[in-house]
Amino acid sequence: MAFSISLASSRMSGGYGGFGASGGARLGLGLRGGSGLSGGFCLGGGLGFGAGGGLGLGLGRGAGAGALVASPAFVMGRAVAAGGLGASSALAVGPSSGAAVAPILSRAAEKNTLSGLNDRFSTYMAKVRGLQQENAALESSLNATIEYEIELDNVCGTAHELKAKLDFEQGVKFQLESDIAAIKKDIELASDLRIDLDAKYSSLKNELDFVNKTQEEELSSLQSKLGATTMDTSVSMIEVDTGKSFDISAALNKIRMVYEKSVQQHREEAEVYYKLKMDEIQTANAKNTEAVSSTKAEITTGRKELQMLNLELQGLVAANMTQEISLAEAQAQSSVGVAEYQAQIASLSSAIEVAKADLHKHILAYQELLDIKLALDVEISTYRKLLEGDDFKMT
Repeated sequence: MAFSISLASSRMSGGYGGFGASGGARLGLGLRGGSGLSGGFCLGGGLGFGAGGGLGLGLGRGAGAGALVASPAFVMGRAVAAGGLGASSALAVGPSSGAAVAPILSRAAEKNTLSGLNDRFSTYMAKVRGLQQENAALESSLNATIEYEIELDNVCGTAHELKAKLDFEQGVKFQLESDIAAIKKDIELASDLRIDLDAKYSSLKNELDFVNKTQEEELSSLQSKLGATTMDTSVSMIEVDTGKSFDISAALNKIRMVYEKSVQQHREEAEVYYKLKMDEIQTANAKNTEAVSSTKAEITTGRKELQMLNLELQGLVAANMTQEISLAEAQAQSSVGVAEYQAQIASLSSAIEVAKADLHKHILAYQELLDIKLALDVEISTYRKLLEGDDFKMT
């Protein structure tokens, strides 16, 4: 009886499973028996369990010419791992072929594993570079957006300040208009008072002229009466029955003095009253003139301030319009920049997807070529071992 055991490795699939699901191993048992070289029978069975490897076991027995030759029991186990690249093979030729093939397949599996890891690492690095580029583009877009927002906030703040200043200037304008209206009312009242004082002055002057004229007429009448008498003023004595004498000249002089004194007193009172009224009128007129002058000066100053405020208001309105235009341009540029960045991101995403698809195709082609190379290496190694065995026998 002779035994030959060979272990064939395959690419690990990473899970347990049944037949043909996620990889597995096949156990082959061969029993050969017979008498001489004329008969025999072969019984074989297979069991699959999932660990991603292959195991072949050959058991042979024969009786014949008295010697056991290299049994042609050849067990080939092939288990396909789910997600793997190739198939597992178990080749048992004689008592020593399995021990030579197993290290070759193990090194091939390690190479495949390292190749897959390198491919995955390169893929991850490509993804990382792509993500870094996308991150840089997004950061630049974010910085541009932040700058636009800051500029927009500054423009809005300037607009609010200009609006507040405009409201303040409008309030000042309203106050000046109210003051001008009040000053106009004071001017109208002063004009009415001046007209009343002029009327009173005319009335008092006419009354004074009338009094003076009346006094002059009375005085001239008395003088004419006194001049018409033909009595001697030096000695004019009238005797009456009572025996008392009466001096007419003294009486007339006395009456004249009393009348003149009364006239002088009335004249002085009229002059004092006239002067007093004239002083009052002149004082009121001076006050009114001063008020009118100050009012005119205030009106002139108010007009100048109003003109300055109007000019400043026009400048503020123009600045506000300029700021609004700048804001609209900034918003338009921001929207255009965002659209361009989005288009670039979409283009880069599509290019990345195309590159991923091409990379996947190249990986599949490389894996197929690697499987073919490994199979050829196994066959070459097997033939080399067979040739070395033949050379050894020949020698």
